[in-house]
Amino acid sequence: MMELLKTFEHKIYTDWTSSVGEVSELNLDLPLLTRNDESKLISVNFDPQLVSVLREVRYLESLKRDDIEIPNSAAGIYSKNDLFRQYLANLDLIVSRYNKVRETILDVEYPLIEGQLGHLDIQLDRAITSLNWKSEDVWKYIEETRHTTGNLEQRVSSAKDNVESMNNIMAKWCDYPLYERKEKRGLLNLDDRATMLETRYNLIRQDGIKIQEIVATNLSLFKATEDSDHWRNYLDYVDDMILDGFFNAVQCSLAYLLENTELNAPDIMPLMEARLELAIPDMVFVPSLEFGSEDGFMELIEGIVDDAYKLSSLIPRIAKHNGMDHYQIELDDMLDLSEMRHDLMDRVTAIINKAIEQRNQFENYSYLWTENRAEFLRQFLLYNHVLTQEEIENAGEDGVPECRPTLEQFKEQMDTYETLYDEVAALPDVYVFDQWFRLSIRPFKQNLLNVVRKWSLMFKTHLIDHVTNSLKNLQDFIKVTTSGLTVEVEDGDYEGLVACMGHLLNVRDRAATTDEMFEPLKQTIDLLKSYEHEMSEEVHQQLQELPEQWNNVKKQGVMVKQQVAPLQANEVAIIRRKCTSFDVKQHEFREMFRKDAPFKYTSEGVYGRLDNMHIKVEVMEVEMKDLADSASLFEVNMPEFKQLKGCRREVKLLKTCWDMTELVASCFDDWKLTLWGEIDVETMEVECKKFVKEIRGMDKEMRAWDVYSGLESNVKNMVTSLRAVTELQNPAIRERHWLQLMQTTKVRFIMDKKTTLNDLLAYIHGLFIGRSKEWDPQSGHDR
Repeated sequence: MMELLKTFEHKIYTDWTSSVGEVSELNLDLPLLTRNDESKLISVNFDPQLVSVLREVRYLESLKRDDIEIPNSAAGIYSKNDLFRQYLANLDLIVSRYNKVRETILDVEYPLIEGQLGHLDIQLDRAITSLNWKSEDVWKYIEETRHTTGNLEQRVSSAKDNVESMNNIMAKWCDYPLYERKEKRGLLNLDDRATMLETRYNLIRQDGIKIQEIVATNLSLFKATEDSDHWRNYLDYVDDMILDGFFNAVQCSLAYLLENTELNAPDIMPLMEARLELAIPDMVFVPSLEFGSEDGFMELIEGIVDDAYKLSSLIPRIAKHNGMDHYQIELDDMLDLSEMRHDLMDRVTAIINKAIEQRNQFENYSYLWTENRAEFLRQFLLYNHVLTQEEIENAGEDGVPECRPTLEQFKEQMDTYETLYDEVAALPDVYVFDQWFRLSIRPFKQNLLNVVRKWSLMFKTHLIDHVTNSLKNLQDFIKVTTSGLTVEVEDGDYEGLVACMGHLLNVRDRAATTDEMFEPLKQTIDLLKSYEHEMSEEVHQQLQELPEQWNNVKKQGVMVKQQVAPLQANEVAIIRRKCTSFDVKQHEFREMFRKDAPFKYTSEGVYGRLDNMHIKVEVMEVEMKDLADSASLFEVNMPEFKQLKGCRREVKLLKTCWDMTELVASCFDDWKLTLWGEIDVETMEVECKKFVKEIRGMDKEMRAWDVYSGLESNVKNMVTSLRAVTELQNPAIRERHWLQLMQTTKVRFIMDKKTTLNDLLAYIHGLFIGRSKEWDPQSGHDR
């Protein structure tokens, strides 16, 4: 068996030695490298047979057998084993670097290194065509090629790493949106918005500087020319990446807002909030929800979106040759972002409309802050309710009769506002629309409650003041009256008698109301107590003591009246004589008035005379008032003095009549200056009809006066004259008609552009009006 093995081993060795030299020499003549014509990739051209030879020689040497001799050709090759190993290691490095460049270079990058790659290909062609493993200058060539290939690969890889670094920078832009919730379930954090925004913007600006530095570095790495088309194409490539980065950043912020405003999405909490406040007379939102408001909610959302878009304007365009300063111009036109923006604004519009609709539901409370409380109380105290326009119109000049409110009606009013207070208090503090928008009405609700409370308190305060003032006034009255009635009146002491009679008169005047005031005041105090308004101890004491004090004052008045009765009788006789004397005087004054007042239409100095009469009447009225006060004090029935009152009435009527007279005269004087060609008879007749209507509407008492008759006649004459002017303006009038008119009136005149209405009125008189019936203005012929 061993012999057979030895025989087989010898045969194998013999075959190997016979061919190893030829195989080795043949493979050593092969080029160092080969290239794939399709892929342009290269590979090391060291044949596997040479590798086998080197391996087998190393094996044989390790055996150290005397019977086996290594062929010289194989031994020669093996002697260069370390050299070949060195060759292969460096060629593998060259191939790896070159193929990496070929395989990873982008279409936009290739033109930038095309020339450099071409020079390298020329250098590599030696190893592909002429250099083999036995060439003498192989190592020098390998070193040079390794350096060239390594330099190119290193620059290309660095440029690509720079671009990757730039992408990593831009990826951070969309790590989180521009604005987020304060907490996981809180509102959108807009506190110190300007500071947050500036911080984010500064980061983007710093990233922009880094990106520009990267681009400048890549220009150097690619050894490109800055103004070349290939470099501009590369800048466009980088520009698009930055644009995508900004797109993702803006999309991140918009997507966050859309996700948190999604209708019916699960677990969505309010993202935004507005408050409803009462800024009398309006209900206002803070921020405003009115469309177009400068500081409104719509503008706030627009501003938030604009803040996100503005990110893209913070870095100057890398591809400056495109003529754009920044990236926002293109982002504004991107359909995807525009659709997201429109969706967001549609949602904002929807909740604004819902919030406004909710606010409008509170309009039924608007009367509480728009109506004048003081005026409401004034009318309530006079008529027990607020008057309607219909009531006022139906009452006419007489006015609505007064009807004081009862205590029960006060209670109804206070109960109404107490109920209303409870109704408002029951309103929810917060309304949520579409899950993401919260409307807080707490400020409005609190203000409205305060307003309702003021209405209720207004009636309570009035009742409190009424009780307090009524008792205080009565207390002061009793004190003054008691003191006054204790003064003894001597015979001939007129002033003392007047003072005493004044006190007695005051007691008499308020007796009826004071007798009946105590029980209603007690009821009022009980009513106020039911609303938790307790009156002071002083009020309760007054209410207990004053009825007895009032009765004492009345008794004292009766006693004093009996004491001063003789003195009162004397004064009554004097007052009656004065009344008789004044009655004679007023009749004499009446005669003088009828004589001197301007009742005649031809009167002159009318207003001066009216002023004089007014003063004289006023003097008489003062005297009459003093007499009336004395008569009232001493309980004397005084005549009406109708003559003096008639004078006062006629002074007013004369003033009215003369005002109309002057108005008509002034108007007619203006008309008379109108030129013939500009006379508008129709308008003048309309004004005359108004005058006639107003004159007829004046007091019928004036119709007996001469001034009234003159006024009425003046207007009627003008109406008649205007009819004649209308006939004269008829276009059918010919020259012969004017001649006939002059013959009839015996007056010659010239009709031209300077002729005025005054001239015509001077010519028109009864004769012309009579003759005009003989002429038919419709046909233009004499009748």
